[in-house]
Amino acid sequence: MLSHVAKPAEHAPEPGASLVLHVAAVRRYLRFLGAERADLDDLVQEVLLAAVRSFAAVEPTLPWLLVTARNALRQHLRRLGRRHEVADLDRLDAAWATQMGDDAGQSKREALVLCLQSLPERSRQAVLLRYREGLSREAIAAQTGLGVEGVKSLLERVRAALAGCIERRVRHE
Repeated sequence: MLSHVAKPAEHAPEPGASLVLHVAAVRRYLRFLGAERADLDDLVQEVLLAAVRSFAAVEPTLPWLLVTARNALRQHLRRLGRRHEVADLDRLDAAWATQMGDDAGQSKREALVLCLQSLPERSRQAVLLRYREGLSREAIAAQTGLGVEGVKSLLERVRAALAGCIERRVRHE
């Protein structure tokens, strides 16, 4: 079946379909906990293998996957001898639960996409250059024609506007 063709509603979802959808949330969670980008694929693979081993007939829930991800990261950090980071995982997990809610931040992510689209072009460009491309304020200034302090002020205003927009959209839903 072609990937762009929707399945009829009467068909059951393919085995593992929701598991695949949860991979992005697991990756975001691990990054929030401080996992290095270079370690993400291995950690996610460990979580997925544990899920396949533990759940033969049903798929694991997102909370189970997140606990498994936290434990995989904890073991990884212990192997590296990073005891301080291991101690912080529970505190970070509590912050994640408070900030992201039951859907692992998916509603906030969707709201962010809509809020970014509503920004003026220069503001959207500055945000994308900073957070998608990882450019410094100096590099953004060179591309936008603003001064470095102007970029700093613009990004501060845009972050505040985005936070408000996201909060309104999530509350409205």
